[in-house]
Amino acid sequence: MKALLLAAGRGERFYPFDTYRAKPMFPVANRPLLARLVDRVAEAGITDIGIVVGWQAGSVRSYFSDGSRFGCEITYVDQPNPTGTADAVVCATEFIGDDDVLVVLGDLLLRPGTLAKTMEAHSSADHGVAAVTEVGNISERIRASIEADGVLSDYVWKPRGSRGSAIVGVYALPASALKDLRNVGDQVQSQFGIAPNVGREIEDVIPIVHREGRPLKAVHVDGPILDMDYPWQPDTFGDAIAAQDGDALKDSIIDPSATVDPGAHIEGPVVVGTNSVIGRDAYIQGPVWIGAHTRVTEGSHIGRHTMIGNHCHIGPYAKVNGFVGDDCRVTYLGEFSGTMLAGGRVTHQIQLSGIFGLGAEIGAGTQCGTLRFDDEPIEVEVKGQRRKAHGFSGVLFGDYARTGVGALIMPGRIVGPCSMVGAGVVLMKNLPPHKALILKQETDLIDWSPEIYNR
Repeated sequence: MKALLLAAGRGERFYPFDTYRAKPMFPVANRPLLARLVDRVAEAGITDIGIVVGWQAGSVRSYFSDGSRFGCEITYVDQPNPTGTADAVVCATEFIGDDDVLVVLGDLLLRPGTLAKTMEAHSSADHGVAAVTEVGNISERIRASIEADGVLSDYVWKPRGSRGSAIVGVYALPASALKDLRNVGDQVQSQFGIAPNVGREIEDVIPIVHREGRPLKAVHVDGPILDMDYPWQPDTFGDAIAAQDGDALKDSIIDPSATVDPGAHIEGPVVVGTNSVIGRDAYIQGPVWIGAHTRVTEGSHIGRHTMIGNHCHIGPYAKVNGFVGDDCRVTYLGEFSGTMLAGGRVTHQIQLSGIFGLGAEIGAGTQCGTLRFDDEPIEVEVKGQRRKAHGFSGVLFGDYARTGVGALIMPGRIVGPCSMVGAGVVLMKNLPPHKALILKQETDLIDWSPEIYNR
């Protein structure tokens, strides 16, 4: 069996992080989500992997190369005009050949064993299988119609309701399914009164093959299966990964070349990489992962389930909770929580919360709002619609954006890539890409002679 990972779409709901990478390449817990999927496929015993690429294909190709670093062989399939997941599989016809194929959407975070269970079910199915799982938010997913014998007969895209069986986005199909995928419709099936999503999607093959007497079988897999659609979700995904990895980390692993000051306070297991330094009075609450050539200096506080990359500098007296990529700086009295990608620069006396893209540069004294005055969940504008970002705190700061001294960004606001929030600005609305918002002020020049003080 071969595996096919679908990573061609731009993911416009993922703005402001959709400009410089394919969405599945966004680092989650300091590692691209797609790399975690490749690991899952290799763990399931498949080493012949195809990746369908389109938008920002170079971000995928340059990271994985030929796949040898991951113990597999990777073939790239171009989808020059992404019109849906079914079309993506059809584009891979030459790669699939006469083999059965495991198809996985590229923006999923899967639990261990999900792929192996799907493949095992496929081995006893006549016409292929689709993974399903029980969810409490079926209005955000695709509901599967499952008959008593486990056959999939139909589906509905994002129906009204709460609980239900949702299609995961993992399929095991025979090569003969390609002819059916060529015949799917141009939009998905939706419930009455709900406008359908446009696209030639894999799930639309379910009613076709059922009518033709070649139905797919449902295979129930354990949840939660996380689907990264929105720009605040990397924090949710990262928390799940850190919790899972933290449960597995029973003892500290400190490289012999690392230096830990006797005055440092460490509670719980930590991983410390090559030539890293933990300074005096640093407080680390494990489980925590610290990369190579990283310095955590005097008086800094590293919170539980934090991951810090290579060549970083934290402190002095900084506080970090979350995920910090390679070559980042959080310096004197800087306070950060959330996700920061590589190359971030956070200078002194700053309080930041949220997700910050590549090369973010934050001016001294910048503050990010974390709560609404009405204590309701933070809302984020996604393609013109305001959506509640449950569990998220802070702002969404695009790649290569920056702030001036003393900027204040309200919670849930988006700073577009390559934009600047000027000194002293209170950002109340989203800032578009490639724009600078500058504060203007009126001043008066008046006389101020010594006689003023001669009373």
